[in-house]
Amino acid sequence: MTKSENTSAFRVIRIDDAIRPDHYYLTADDECFCLGEYQPRGGFNAGPVNNLISNYKKSVAKVGRPEYAHKERAIVTVASLVRGVLNENAIRTCTVVPIPPSKAKTDPLYDGRLTRSLRAVDPNLDLRELLVTKQSMRAHHEFQAGEKRPTPDDLYAMLDVDEECLQMPVKQTIILFDDLLTNGTHFKACKRLLNERLPDRSVFGLFIGRAKRPDILADFDVIEDS
Repeated sequence: MTKSENTSAFRVIRIDDAIRPDHYYLTADDECFCLGEYQPRGGFNAGPVNNLISNYKKSVAKVGRPEYAHKERAIVTVASLVRGVLNENAIRTCTVVPIPPSKAKTDPLYDGRLTRSLRAVDPNLDLRELLVTKQSMRAHHEFQAGEKRPTPDDLYAMLDVDEECLQMPVKQTIILFDDLLTNGTHFKACKRLLNERLPDRSVFGLFIGRAKRPDILADFDVIEDS
């Protein structure tokens, strides 16, 4: 772990009434938590959270380049962070579902970083790749400023449930896991599908970081998920 990935900068933060307005689509019935605060447009120099997430989200197109080693280290660091917040009771009673990336699994640019980190958390963790993207779509950061981005309804239409992941009963609490919470678009779409398919389960969100924004209207077009 590099100095810039120092985990002492991370702590559990509940997305409560005071900070929920930073995340456009979240409502009072959304229970979400994050482990740090990300400074939009801050780059690598904005602190350990920015550094970690920026490395974590490096494109798989960069495999083989020296810089890709930073992504591999970030995957390990994220696993360590998640391991630090999921106690034995959570490991026993929760199913963790990674929010699927914008690229389908058949796409050469598909990035399974979330699943790789979760697999390293604990051998007893009930990890399910329950949700899948039907076909590749543009990532949020690929949209130009002022260009309309997908809404939760748009993303919901692009998601499907992998029925093979339901052969064993899903635990009572489902944790949707992603790297960065900005508007909450992906979380809301995924939660809706899970609530429809598994209406008797509770769904929470866990994110590595949340975009901390003093002016949500000015920063509405920040990247969300790639």
